Amino acid sequence: MIATLNTDALLELAWAAPLAVLVVTVAWALVIRGVAMAAEAGREGRRVPAALHVLVAVVGAALFLAAVVFGMLIMLSKD
Repeated sequence: MIATLNTDALLELAWAAPLAVLVVTVAWALVIRGVAMAAEAGREGRRVPAALHVLVAVVGAALFLAAVVFGMLIMLSKD
């Protein structure tokens, strides 16, 4: 029996996997950085910068969750 190699799927994996790792890593870094900087700015009494850092954390969390949901949808699709 001869095994066939799906080169299109392999090439798609070659660029999609590093892109997914980059997106998830950057998104989670935004969450951590935003929360840490918001806490620091809040302790120093700087309300506007604290609110902006919270916004960064929320955007990072939304991006992270979107990437996870998208990945789950791709993995569970019946193609």
